Amino acid sequence: MRRVISVSLLCLSTLSACGGDDAPAARPASDAAPASAASADAPATSRDLTAEDLDGYAKGLAHETELVRAAQERARNALTPQDRGAAQQAQWEDQTIPEGAKASGLSPERYREVRNTVNTTFRWLDFQGKIDGPMQLDTTTAPPDMKARLARDPFEGLSPASRSELQAQMNRLVPAWIDYVKLTAVAG
Repeated sequence: MRRVISVSLLCLSTLSACGGDDAPAARPASDAAPASAASADAPATSRDLTAEDLDGYAKGLAHETELVRAAQERARNALTPQDRGAAQQAQWEDQTIPEGAKASGLSPERYREVRNTVNTTFRWLDFQGKIDGPMQLDTTTAPPDMKARLARDPFEGLSPASRSELQAQMNRLVPAWIDYVKLTAVAG
């Protein structure tokens, strides 16, 4: 379990440093910025999340999950290092997100935006223990900026309409997100 937590922290740190789609960015510990200010670690969309957006997210994430499972199976059965490497790469977001967007029925840009918003919100809810997901943080060793981020509302970057729509669909979306995270961040 300690290894899973360490791997999760390493992945989070790496994504943050690289500016990945779903990566929370480091933010000064000061809470001087208003809650409405856009920050890289708070979910935000250019427009409100709709039921259609969240349906598309569910379809796209389900397809991405299928792709990752299939790629993991190919990697387990690969006969050559090249085939194993290709199967590993097929699990990467740069491979699965475009396919998820096609399955979602949303434009690729909108799918990425909705995916990033939902995944970021769920990740912080999980870190705060507000959903029963696979991600954990050892707050005893977390830097002050991370502790400050953990104290904030995971929905803070969302409009009231987006917050309401996402909260209304969490019972359906959180289990799919957990399944995907277990396959990708925790390696199945």
